[in-house]
Amino acid sequence: MQVAVSVTRPFHSALLANALVKHGSRVRIYSSATRRYFRRLDPSVHVTLVPSFLQTAMHFAPIPVSPNLLHADSWLYDHSVATVIRPGLSPDDLFIGWATACLTTAHAAKRRGARFVLDRACPHVDFQQQLAEEESAKLGVPFSPQPEWFRDRQLAEYAEADHILTPSDYTRVTFPEALQRKIVKAPLFGRCTFPSQTHPARHAEFTVGVVGGDPGRKGYLYLLEAWERLALPNARLLIRSDADLAHYPALAQRLRRISNVEIVRYVPDINDFYQRCDVFVLPSVDDGFGMALFEAMANEVACIATTHCGSSELLTPGRDGIVIPPRSADLLAEALLSLHQQEELRRTLASAGRARAAALGGNDSSPLYDAAIGALLDSLSSVPSVATAARSTET
Repeated sequence: MQVAVSVTRPFHSALLANALVKHGSRVRIYSSATRRYFRRLDPSVHVTLVPSFLQTAMHFAPIPVSPNLLHADSWLYDHSVATVIRPGLSPDDLFIGWATACLTTAHAAKRRGARFVLDRACPHVDFQQQLAEEESAKLGVPFSPQPEWFRDRQLAEYAEADHILTPSDYTRVTFPEALQRKIVKAPLFGRCTFPSQTHPARHAEFTVGVVGGDPGRKGYLYLLEAWERLALPNARLLIRSDADLAHYPALAQRLRRISNVEIVRYVPDINDFYQRCDVFVLPSVDDGFGMALFEAMANEVACIATTHCGSSELLTPGRDGIVIPPRSADLLAEALLSLHQQEELRRTLASAGRARAAALGGNDSSPLYDAAIGALLDSLSSVPSVATAARSTET
């Protein structure tokens, strides 16, 4: 099977492409990123550059860009891919497109008789927009809903797709029941590395770390509220983020009152960040998967995550990690305090977490994801495409 993949930036497309190759597919990626940005990509996979002027400009000169301009850029990129991809697709081929930037290409692919699979890591657009509106109000920032035309394109992508790839049940259940029947769950585990040396002993300063970009989706408000309330002695909170937290009034106010919080910017090797931590926490409000959880576990760090972090579904709560509901400073404080006070519990969770991560794969081994892609391909092959059905009728 020839598979065409369209993705503006690499995201987890190398994981997808490698899994497709393992199952015997020939894969070509269309992207605004050049091949060198696709880490660990199988050599047999071709990468075709389709310029996305805004994405390229933002890579070389990070500048604030309005959401509406990003939406328009996605639309333009999608139309560009549709023009390039159309001659290369044949009946019975497969097109996999990244959500929000593939509707026009999907139409072009389906007109050629190809199947269409949508890769949607995030929850349903309406569910995600509702969360964003609620969190914006709490953070003290204005909420700008997506324009109706952009929402309609996403709904059309859901409707057009033969299948929808999602990384977790958290994402899956946000879709209407009719669409859930299309969903194939493919946990995005497989990109974390296992350092040969870890630091299971507690640091002199009890250190808690968190990683994440969007402060609203990552739940920083609840973490800072819990941290301020605990006022732990000889402790430090590390926030690895490129976001300017000063732009969020509720966060800025708390940061002015808390002295033991450190904002960490670029880290050449993320494992160095995890090695600084005694505890890692993902207080996510909305996180389709959250690979950082398993990166920390691979570094033998005790972890806390919410049920709105899809990767937490792979844990056994209380055995290899602590899992709590989202948006609860009380439960976050309780979990952090237990790991601060109970050194044996912290060490047990850290050791069990690393073992759990190792059992799932890692270091480019992704059996869960590979199996899901295999199931997807089997499902597609079991139902003839429109083109195949037409040829059978003719004969």
